[in-house]
Amino acid sequence: MSTKEVINIICRKARVEDKKQWNNVVKESLNGTFYHTWEWNEVIEKGLNSEALPIVVEDEIENKLIGIFPFFLKNFFEDFKINENFPGISKNFQIGCSPHNKLYSFGGPCVLSSVTSSEDIYKLMFDFIDSFSKNKKSITDNLISPYHNCLDSTLIQNGYNKTKIKKTAIINIEKELNEICKGFKKQFSKDIRRASRNGVIVYESQNYKEDIDLYYNQFQKLLIDRIIEQSGNNYKKVSYAVVPYSYFEKLRDILFPEKMARLFFAEYNGVKIGALINFYYKDTIYLGHTSVLRGEYNDLNAYKLLIWHSIVDGKKNNFKNLDLTGLHPNESHGQYRFKMGFNGQVKEIGVYNKSYRYNKIKHAKKTFNDLRKMKF
Repeated sequence: MSTKEVINIICRKARVEDKKQWNNVVKESLNGTFYHTWEWNEVIEKGLNSEALPIVVEDEIENKLIGIFPFFLKNFFEDFKINENFPGISKNFQIGCSPHNKLYSFGGPCVLSSVTSSEDIYKLMFDFIDSFSKNKKSITDNLISPYHNCLDSTLIQNGYNKTKIKKTAIINIEKELNEICKGFKKQFSKDIRRASRNGVIVYESQNYKEDIDLYYNQFQKLLIDRIIEQSGNNYKKVSYAVVPYSYFEKLRDILFPEKMARLFFAEYNGVKIGALINFYYKDTIYLGHTSVLRGEYNDLNAYKLLIWHSIVDGKKNNFKNLDLTGLHPNESHGQYRFKMGFNGQVKEIGVYNKSYRYNKIKHAKKTFNDLRKMKF
């Protein structure tokens, strides 16, 4: 990048009027996903009441955005009990994250694919975040999980280390439905056919404004109750799983009108026994939130039928992939085996970390260990 070009390029915090150009960068970028869109980041900021620092790079001569970087701050102890008992202490320890790691998603910067000096643009954004993180004394680490491995070398060059790998499974739904179904575990195919024969039907909500409330009050709370039961009411696991009603309100108000989110129900004999919220962007469907009734309805295989319906409906609407949104790290875990039963291709997602205050991290860990020993 020439000196003249550098003078005309600025990195700054995003403004409301940047929305259209922000989304254009996401659309044209190799790393751009649903979770980079302006709408999703608005859902996270307002729905989770999260502190956000959305960054853009602008070519002032052309009055054009050429790079974007969604970035959030999260309290280090947010999902620990000391956050409830000692909120003042918790606020003094934060992590920067892209994406916000409360929910399955991807992050990191995006640059227009037409930009030839992309490494320089990435560096501008990383330097901006770096300066912010150093000046804000509460930040101990930054965590970034990009969707595409094209950012691997860029992250390393900017001081990040790969600390772990997450996985997801992606089903190619471009193939004929019979071919897709042949790849499933044999029992899965049988269960899906049996569910249909038994009269389980799947349909899309025609009144999402009211049905979001139904989803939250019936299915989301049911999911939390199940986690409480399975974890023995473990505070961290329950806190991590709890998503506030305000988040679902923002899904309703921001994503549903744009057809970026859709709600489906599985019904049996007039009873809604399962529900699924999917997200849609470019050529990919992302499995969003799913919950099904257990007990007497357990053998009706509503969950499998909802996923199969997502494949059929997605193919009909010219989508190419269904992302099952995350695999458990333990391959023997039931969640991992269930999702892999749909014969998706495993995709690895690197998690990158940059630490800022080693002594503060040590102090945070000591504080946590000391407080954990106390009885509240």
